[in-house]
Amino acid sequence: MINSKQFKKLITFNIDEFTNLIPNLGCILGLDLGEKRIGVAISDINRSFATSLKHIERRKLNNDISIIKNIISNNDISGIIVGRPVNIDGKPGKKAQSIRRLAEEINNTLKLPLLLWDERFSSQAVEKIMINELNLSRNKRKKLIDSSSACWILEGALKRIENN
Repeated sequence: MINSKQFKKLITFNIDEFTNLIPNLGCILGLDLGEKRIGVAISDINRSFATSLKHIERRKLNNDISIIKNIISNNDISGIIVGRPVNIDGKPGKKAQSIRRLAEEINNTLKLPLLLWDERFSSQAVEKIMINELNLSRNKRKKLIDSSSACWILEGALKRIENN
């Protein structure tokens, strides 16, 4: 049985530590934890690319975790990358602290290695692409922004893992 100290060891800010905690093959789940929705993305088993999966309308924490647990069960997930909002100077702000607490709750339930990954400007970058390159309406952007941001976060981490 894993004790609480071992749970905390499964949460890291360091991509090298995360890479050492996960097997060489297996999908990675990317999460963008928002106040109203959770964006979900998934990598392929070889971690070559990420795909937007869906967004989860936030309800109660136990319900949200249950949905994530089902996604993990159905997709051979070996690790989780959670976007961690930080200030421009790289220091965590108030939102980063609440994301960390939520990530710890997810980790306590799911017992998988979890990387908190810098997500500065992910939503703004994705929205800019949706407006300038895809010319999507505000309603279409609203439906896609969370899962697309999760995909952006996951893609960034996958590129870094590949270069290690």
